[in-house]
Amino acid sequence: MALTYDKCPKCGHERTPAESADEGVCPACGVIFEKYLRARLNVSRPAAALSGTAHPDDEERSIGARVRALFFDVPDEIDPSHVLARGALLVVLVLYGIKLAAMDVPSWEMASSLMHLPMVPIHEFGHILFRPFGEFMTLLGGSLFQAGLPLVFGGIFLVKNRDPYAAAVMMWWSAVAVMDIAPYVYDAQAPVHILLTGRTGDTGGHDFVDVLSDLGLVTRAQSVGYAVHRFGAAMLGASIAWAALIVAKQYRMKQGR
Repeated sequence: MALTYDKCPKCGHERTPAESADEGVCPACGVIFEKYLRARLNVSRPAAALSGTAHPDDEERSIGARVRALFFDVPDEIDPSHVLARGALLVVLVLYGIKLAAMDVPSWEMASSLMHLPMVPIHEFGHILFRPFGEFMTLLGGSLFQAGLPLVFGGIFLVKNRDPYAAAVMMWWSAVAVMDIAPYVYDAQAPVHILLTGRTGDTGGHDFVDVLSDLGLVTRAQSVGYAVHRFGAAMLGASIAWAALIVAKQYRMKQGR
C-alpha cells in the first residue's frame, strides 16, 4: 500500500479531486512520499515493518540514510538569522583557518596565535588524564587530548543535539589543534624551542623526543611533523567543506528551494 498525503510534506501542495496522478507521488513537485519520509525520519519500509522482516539491501539503504541524516540533516524550520550568523562564522573560519595553515612549522609560528594559548592547559591536563596508562601514553596524552577534546564535543553536538554544523566547527578546532602539535613534533629532531619548563627539549621534558624515540622515529621527526601538519590541514579543509554544505542546505531551505 502506497504512502499518501493530502498535502505534500515537501512543497505544501494540496491535492485536488481533479488530480488523478499516483497518490504516492506529489503532482506538483514529483516527490515520492515514501522515499521522502524515509529520508527525513529514517524509518524503514512499512511492508518490512509489518512483516517483521527486512531485505538486506533495505537494511543497507536504511543504514546509509541514517548516516547521511546524522551528518547532513538540517531542521525543516530554520531561523533566517541563524543561517546568516552561521554563514558569517563560516567566512571567519575559512579566512582564519587559511592563515593558521599557512604559518611556518619549524619556527612554531602558531605559538603566537590566538588559538595556541587556550590549548596549552588542555594539553597539560591530557598528561594527567592519561597518566594511569603508563609513561608513553602520559607523554602522548597531552597531544591526544588537545586534538581529541573538540571531537568529543563534536560527537555530542552531532548525536545528542543533531547539529552537524556545530560538529563541523568542532572538527575545525581539532584540525587547528593538530596543526599546533605539528611544530612540537618537528622540534623533536633538533630541539630549539623553549618549553613550559623554560628549557629546550635537548635537556629533557620534551614529549615527542621520548615518544618518537620509543617508536624509532626521532631522526625523522621533521618529516613526521610536516606529515602531521598536512593531516591537520586536510582536516581543516574537510571541516570547512562540511560546514559549508550545511549552511548551503539551510540557505536553500530558507529560500524555499
